[in-house]
Amino acid sequence: MSNYADGRSPLRMFGLRSLYRRWKFVGACGALFFIVGLLFAVLRPASYMASTQLLVYVRELQPGPEPVISQGRADLAQVQNEIEIIRSHGVLVKVARLLKLADDEEFVPVATPLRMVAERFLRGRKAAFEESRIKQDVAVESLAKHLAVTRVGTSHTILVSVITSDAHKSERIANTIGHVVLQARPSAELEGSRSPLLRERLQGLGPNAYVMTAAVAPDRPSGPRKLVVILGFTMVGIAVGSALVLLQDFTNHTIRSAAQVEYLGLECIGAIPLLRRWRSKSAGPLMAGHELAESNEFRHDAMLDQTVRRATVAIEAAKARTIGVTSAVAGEGAATVAKQLAQAAASCRRKVLLVLVNRNEPSRSFKAQENVKSESVPERPQSRGSIVRDERIGLDVLETDSLDGIDGAAWWMHYDQNHVGAYDFIVLSLPPLEQGPEFRIAAKKLDGILLVLKWGGTELERIERAIAVSGVAPSEFIGAVLNMVDERMIGKFGDRLWKAEAALVAQRRPFKPSMLAERSIG
Repeated sequence: MSNYADGRSPLRMFGLRSLYRRWKFVGACGALFFIVGLLFAVLRPASYMASTQLLVYVRELQPGPEPVISQGRADLAQVQNEIEIIRSHGVLVKVARLLKLADDEEFVPVATPLRMVAERFLRGRKAAFEESRIKQDVAVESLAKHLAVTRVGTSHTILVSVITSDAHKSERIANTIGHVVLQARPSAELEGSRSPLLRERLQGLGPNAYVMTAAVAPDRPSGPRKLVVILGFTMVGIAVGSALVLLQDFTNHTIRSAAQVEYLGLECIGAIPLLRRWRSKSAGPLMAGHELAESNEFRHDAMLDQTVRRATVAIEAAKARTIGVTSAVAGEGAATVAKQLAQAAASCRRKVLLVLVNRNEPSRSFKAQENVKSESVPERPQSRGSIVRDERIGLDVLETDSLDGIDGAAWWMHYDQNHVGAYDFIVLSLPPLEQGPEFRIAAKKLDGILLVLKWGGTELERIERAIAVSGVAPSEFIGAVLNMVDERMIGKFGDRLWKAEAALVAQRRPFKPSMLAERSIG
């Protein structure tokens, strides 16, 4: 396969262009997260934080004629010990009892009726003192979750912070903790033989603390402002949407641009959008007698006409008479493109034969339709096949599936060459390239091959393998057509020509279809 001309790999389809192509998806993710952030900011309960600062120091006994107690600096271990004392269960129990936190619903939630019934069924009737003890333990555990004790930098200062739903409650708890800590100084175990004066002096030795700054009730809730929360959620949504878009394009190696077709060594003739269906109550005489009373045809499209005309010009330039239309894998619409190509040639007053070799497509029979007659082949009576003719558009159709017991792929072996040679133009709907042997049998005696690739359908590696299995050289392809292209994505993969062409053909009126465009599976 040939490489891309400017050295850039056409497989790289992600980057800033991915965000440009799917900016609506990224914006939708941002809007969704904006709504979530707005609800979170409105419904989030307010919390208030009050803090008090404690300074840790050490009282030392200076030697001399008279013992003197002086203040010294505490080391890091002593500061950490003080932090653990504040967090200790004994200090928290004293604070909970002083403030009666066991009766506060924020610290001890009220039990639901279901929970009360379950506890009574499992544990039975509890004594009053046991219930009080349990509530006290719950209050202490909850207080520990609302409390934060940290060291301020590298100093000997401890910051005690309490967060609750009420500003004054946070202030009371923080100041009470500081008061309890000051009263909880361990007393020295002194021998009874010491004098009362010496006992009093030695009792104050060791680590001590005093309140540097008392807690004050905050005037605004803690945490980021609502506007910051909403903007943060929005930015996260945009980031998530961008990541999903980049990941999707990074993992997608399907055909989505003309550059990727050129990477395969083929010329991209044009693009055909995903055709829409319509239901017509009066489908004309061609639909008479068909079991589908409601027409299931495609709407004709101006860009389809443009691509078919460009393919016709490319075939004329190659001076080809027998053209095969195929796809890499089944289900990419090769039969539909073949019928459109044959219809375009028939509209130019040329005698055209459409051969449907692809058995993977369930095509409806032309025999039951009006204005269609069957032509038998008297020169080869052993052939059970027949050519049906549409008198309205002058197009003959040969369905090889009607050959019972004969390999329909080798259609040219079962029809008189003089009879087939009377046609000015022959279009074959071939089996997919992946069906190597069957494709090679049907592709004999062709002047050129038109490859149909489904946009975003098949990966490049699988297409390359299918071409290798078929044994077709790149020079045998007249070109390739991208089928079922998403109209919203035209021009957003660097194909500026397609974008300009799509804008022009959108202003044109499509030709009135002279033959129904059927859905193709192969």
